[in-house]
Amino acid sequence: MLKRTLAVMAAMLLAGCASNSKDQAVFDLAKSRAMAINSKAPYAKIDQYQIMKAQAREKNVEITILYGGGGKTPPTMAAQNAAASYCNSSELSPLVSEGVSYTIVIMDMRGRPMVTQPITAAICNQLAQGAAKS
Repeated sequence: MLKRTLAVMAAMLLAGCASNSKDQAVFDLAKSRAMAINSKAPYAKIDQYQIMKAQAREKNVEITILYGGGGKTPPTMAAQNAAASYCNSSELSPLVSEGVSYTIVIMDMRGRPMVTQPITAAICNQLAQGAAKS
């Protein structure tokens, strides 16, 4: 009985270590993506939008976009388009599948958040199902 208990405890301990290393790998991926985005920031404007910075928070990469106002595409639509683009990207969708998530934060010229758009595996699945129904 004692041997079996010790064996179960050892297996649980090893499983815990494996999940911690997977979590750490996802944290590192998020950090790497944020650094890659920041290495090119600030980006050139697209319409009235400009990517200013990115930062990693655990498994999430938060991308801050400045909106100058008066653009052709409203911020909510721009955020939804960005989510669809990330979900369909051959470079980014595997990262989302591995557990890296993104948050697009569009801010006005005074630095006030206008739109916050999460991009997760669940949201990508919803977008794919919505596209399949269309």
